[in-house]
Amino acid sequence: MDKNTDWIENYGFILVAFAHMTDWRLAEAEVKVINEKLEKMLSQSKQNYTKDDIAQRLVNILQRYQKLKNNSGSIMMDELINACESLKKEDWFDKLAATVVVQFLAEIAESDHKIEETEIQLLENISNTFGVTPPRL
Repeated sequence: MDKNTDWIENYGFILVAFAHMTDWRLAEAEVKVINEKLEKMLSQSKQNYTKDDIAQRLVNILQRYQKLKNNSGSIMMDELINACESLKKEDWFDKLAATVVVQFLAEIAESDHKIEETEIQLLENISNTFGVTPPRL
């Protein structure tokens, strides 16, 4: 992972990786929800971002994911866990922030109106990494 990767790219990577790894496709509805969640997180931060900045970040995140997609699933899972661990180190990241991320993931899982067993399992794994209780799907 690039050491210059900032929190929003890790945040977005977690959302994208979750959306794709659970059924190995990234539905348009999932990308829309991910973009909305990135906008929401950035609007709550003290950083100045425009909608174009957010769109460019999403492109960067999707490119990062695309490069990893050609590798084995274990490399992808390692990168996902590394992104979670990196996010946990942010000064502002606490139980509430972890709960919000996990809730966002649940909303992504629900965005295509079909909850897969793999989504539930991965949501539980990420929740455990963050030390929070997964939401009911």
